[in-house]
Amino acid sequence: MRVIDPRPLPPGVLAAFLDLLGPERAAEVRAAAVRIARGLDGGTLWHVNSTPRGGGVAEMLHVLVPLYRALGVPCRWAVVDGDERFFDTTKKLGNLAYGSTEPADRLGAGAADDYLAHLELEAAQLAGVLGPRDVLLLHDHQTAGLVPALSAKVAAVHWRCHVGVDTPTEGSAAAWAIMAPLLDRADGVVFSVAHHVPAELAGHRVAVVPPVIWPFAPKNEPLPDDATRVLLDRAGLGSGPVPGNVVADGPRDPDAPLAVQVSRWDRLKDMHGVLTAFAESVPDAHLALVGPDPAAIPDDVDQAHWFATCLDAWRALPLPTRERIRLVCLPMDDLDDNARLVNAVQRAADVVVQKSLAEGFGLTVAEAMWKSRAVVGSAVGGIAAQIDHGRTGLLLDDPHDLAGFADLVTAVTGGAVDGTALGDRAHEDVRRRYLPDGDVLATAGLLTWEIT
Repeated sequence: MRVIDPRPLPPGVLAAFLDLLGPERAAEVRAAAVRIARGLDGGTLWHVNSTPRGGGVAEMLHVLVPLYRALGVPCRWAVVDGDERFFDTTKKLGNLAYGSTEPADRLGAGAADDYLAHLELEAAQLAGVLGPRDVLLLHDHQTAGLVPALSAKVAAVHWRCHVGVDTPTEGSAAAWAIMAPLLDRADGVVFSVAHHVPAELAGHRVAVVPPVIWPFAPKNEPLPDDATRVLLDRAGLGSGPVPGNVVADGPRDPDAPLAVQVSRWDRLKDMHGVLTAFAESVPDAHLALVGPDPAAIPDDVDQAHWFATCLDAWRALPLPTRERIRLVCLPMDDLDDNARLVNAVQRAADVVVQKSLAEGFGLTVAEAMWKSRAVVGSAVGGIAAQIDHGRTGLLLDDPHDLAGFADLVTAVTGGAVDGTALGDRAHEDVRRRYLPDGDVLATAGLLTWEIT
């Protein structure tokens, strides 16, 4: 177990955020922060997850913890550690919760017991820094096993689930058979998408709270033109030579439309399917598949495999097709640098795609919408909640439909759909629905259970 101490908000940023919200929303968020601090009554609001970097939860916490502190709420962040076996188990557990029925995702004999035994050790360490008035917000399947050990040591424990499946499967049932009993002592459970709440949790208090983005983060803030050019060169999308972290046959044609998917190298993100659809059915446009350095995310042990799958598929393409597609591995040693690279890549795109096979929420969609990009996404999980088809983006009904996906992308890159208008409406929708004041209001509700 490690306690993470993220950097505070820079001077002036809180005031800029409140200005962005406008007087009414600013007053509401300040009042909610006062309610949280009073409800804690000398305690601390703790967020607990499984990694300090990589993935949407960690990115959110690097914003939310400093924001709560700036608003006067005592707030801290802890990360559970684990070895390769622990993270292999939690990866499979997450895949099952997403509905996977792949044999490779089945938990082996003793895996669940080892998972619980490890979290008991993590809980013992965490208990040493907790107080009786503290409130815990535990994130995702990596932390579910902490609930039994910690519920009696603090004022309240809420478990927040950022994953889920639109239609329950044998795999998701197996995941909830393990996790649901662990949550019996939770004071509440929080989901990103209403229909992801499983029947196994029917007796629990449930809140639905979407994740949020931070407009002032390096990933979302406006970029000067000169900085953008440098960043795009480093990502292999500029006019310079192809850098070592990029797999490509020569420089990108700057006059060709550019489509980008930014996500982990993960089966459920279906980078391989995006590559196949472009190679077979999207003429003229260029594609960048952008993910982290596969070796840099310790809680996701499958990244190297899925990157290698994409690499093999890319190598098998004929040269003219291969020249239009590139694989970009972004460094993770400096999170701000990584975020600025993603920022530049998304802003350079004519269309941002997210062809997930399953999705909890999909923060990359909201981030691209904030940048006024046209977005094409699978109608799964939170992506379907974020995009109003034809108004703020385009939705693919069947995420396995490669031809249908290609048609939607081509509609934007070919000009049949006004991507600029989609992007403008998308930006305003994110400003209204997915900024962090919503999380503060929701947390105030959790403490008094005003959320239903």
